[in-house]
Amino acid sequence: MTQPTPQFVTRRGAQLLLDNQPFVVSGANYWQAMNLGMPSGPSSDRARVLRDLADLSSRGINMIRILAASEASQFGKQPDRMYPALMQAPGQYDDEVFAGLDWVLAQLPRFNMYATVSLNNYWTWSGGAAQYVSWATDTRIPYPVQWDPVRQVFEGGDYQAYLDYTNRFYANPQIYNTTQRWYRSHIERVVSRVNTVSGTRYSDDPAILAWELMNEPQIVQGPAGEKQVARWIDDSARLISELDPRHLITTGAESKNGRDWFHIMHGSPAITLASCHFWPLNWGYYNSTDPSSASVDYSIAKMRDFVGDNAKWAHELDLPTVLFEFGMMRDNWGEFAGLRAYEPQAPVSHRNRFYAAVYDAVRKQLAPYGPFAGAAFWALDRRSAARAARLE
Repeated sequence: MTQPTPQFVTRRGAQLLLDNQPFVVSGANYWQAMNLGMPSGPSSDRARVLRDLADLSSRGINMIRILAASEASQFGKQPDRMYPALMQAPGQYDDEVFAGLDWVLAQLPRFNMYATVSLNNYWTWSGGAAQYVSWATDTRIPYPVQWDPVRQVFEGGDYQAYLDYTNRFYANPQIYNTTQRWYRSHIERVVSRVNTVSGTRYSDDPAILAWELMNEPQIVQGPAGEKQVARWIDDSARLISELDPRHLITTGAESKNGRDWFHIMHGSPAITLASCHFWPLNWGYYNSTDPSSASVDYSIAKMRDFVGDNAKWAHELDLPTVLFEFGMMRDNWGEFAGLRAYEPQAPVSHRNRFYAAVYDAVRKQLAPYGPFAGAAFWALDRRSAARAARLE
């Protein structure tokens, strides 16, 4: 059977277009796709990927957000990290993992789906920016404090120490040229790659919706920090644009730090799509152990303000924007308190209310009423598929 040939999603002002008609992202985060798509090995499960894509497509999902980056440590296996890594050391790649990425991208036209492809990650679960710093300095990563969902407390390492360490990726003059040489080489390697399954160069593949610089780059305080982050974004986005002038480019930013930082992170002329994420638990709005409506109601109110603010800021830059991440854990009380809240059969009463409110808030900001171009829930995982809604 001949697969449908996708067309490039394009942008006109603050609107996404497909075949000159408005295009709305109904998305899912599927961060493990590259490893699941590997031809063999313990991470490989191509049958599962096909089931997942078919299920998502049947529910109206038209975009998955995936990683095209993961990094191994020179100090052996690290905690809370996906394996095998795509990049074993700077410039050294696992061809089997790359083959997994090729295979996943080649399947998307069968399901009328697109991919937003992230080229780095701020957080440690894939190695990410901290691993670049570790390579450049030959030091161990000071892993951050972790959220304990059972005790509802943060415990472990020093979160600020982790931020300071990881920010060196784009804010430390002593190692900037080194980390960026490796990162820019990775960009070139991915964007210019020829898919071993389809034979299509990634830069020519319309199944890719957008390139993302990094999942959740964090701010660096002070005027010097603002300039350093802006420089990194502009340098990186311009490189992608030179290699691939057809695809959209976004930052991966959460856009949680106010208007000025939104403009800093999206002000480069090479950025053609804005990004935002909303996490009520992580940001202290939601208490997952509270069965009353108070906490989820507060989260919904904060989310509506957040969507409204991001709509205003994107309009100021004449950019479309997508809520590329939002999520809420399952009900964490009663019979399913503690670790049982992670079981597939745990109720989702608060999550359902929150998700419905998110889709409603974004829908009200879709063109022509606003610059939003859709949303993507976090995330599709091995154990269960979150209910998804179509945005129209």
